[in-house]
Amino acid sequence: MNDCKRRKRPFLLGPSFIGLPAEGGYCLLVALGLLSIGLHRRINLLLLLGDVLVVITVLNLVAAGRSLRGVQARRRFDEWLFAGTPCRVEVQLSNPSRNARLELRIYDEGLDHAAAWLIDYLPAQGSVTWRRQVVLPRRGRYTWGALRASSGYPFGLVERRRLLTAEETVTVLPCLGWLHRGRFLRYLRNLSVQPRPLSLRQKPRPSPRAQAEFHGLRSYRSSDSPRLIHWRTSARRGELMVREFEDEPSDNLILLLDPTLPTEAGPWGMSLREPFEGLISLTASICWEWCRRRDDRLVLAAATAEPLVLDGVTGPEQARRILEYLAVLECGPGPADGAVIGRLQARRLPAALVVVVALGRSALIEPLRRALGRPVYCLDAMRMDSFDFYTPPTS
Repeated sequence: MNDCKRRKRPFLLGPSFIGLPAEGGYCLLVALGLLSIGLHRRINLLLLLGDVLVVITVLNLVAAGRSLRGVQARRRFDEWLFAGTPCRVEVQLSNPSRNARLELRIYDEGLDHAAAWLIDYLPAQGSVTWRRQVVLPRRGRYTWGALRASSGYPFGLVERRRLLTAEETVTVLPCLGWLHRGRFLRYLRNLSVQPRPLSLRQKPRPSPRAQAEFHGLRSYRSSDSPRLIHWRTSARRGELMVREFEDEPSDNLILLLDPTLPTEAGPWGMSLREPFEGLISLTASICWEWCRRRDDRLVLAAATAEPLVLDGVTGPEQARRILEYLAVLECGPGPADGAVIGRLQARRLPAALVVVVALGRSALIEPLRRALGRPVYCLDAMRMDSFDFYTPPTS
């Protein structure tokens, strides 16, 4: 696999392209000069040399076109394309004809990437595959340019190009950080939106759903009460085991994303662009960590002009839905749209933690608490440096 540079921009001719490199341009100029001098001075030798150069150029044009005939290509990406993370791109070039193809160049270009490969020999009825890594810097829709092949075989005087695959639009998912689930839950337990007097604070209690009939033992989860640990079995197995009941406690989670920018922070969309991307990465990292464990309930709601509620069971499908939505979400000026609270109130929400993720203190916290009748916790993405449970992605 060799990188090569484009020498001249081709011009369009029907379904294919024809380019004239510097060598071909000089050859044609010399041919025209010889023909003009030969005609003016009536020198047959100069006329013969000029004709030879013209014939060679025409033969190069025909041979380069035949070298591209029948060549097929297929391009594959990783299933999950994350911003700021190397993703694998695979290009497979095949030749179904009975004749080998020589001296081919493959161009794969886009807004944030460009690459080219030189193929010395493509066997008859064979294929060649290349794999490389590309880092896409931004989330959102990304247009992958068309895949093209060119050939100047055999003399390099004329370059023929052909479109192999059309351009594709892919979704680049938000950049992920690292989230520690246990520390995150402990942080929320200590971060009540409505602080109460010390004498009225209740001690942590096992989930009321876990007080049903005893069912068995299972591995310890971060949300389990220490009172449920079966120490004798844990010592024997070398890992923490807890008593399992018919209705075991789950790690259900309800996230409300407030994408509005604080008005006191400066002009909209300028100074807070980077913090907003951090907000998106934080939300995506929480959802990604929750979807790694199946069969819990994860609800993501966004306080946008057209409020959206993504409700589903944790797993790859729910992770894909949420991350693709976050990939194209844009920030906006305040105030936050409270219509999303009505959408949440109309649903049968599970017993779960309710968390608002925002830049600063969101205006939706108190209305959401009153509407749902539950404690609401707030994650301020402007204070991300104080989080001991989250490591932002490296730029």
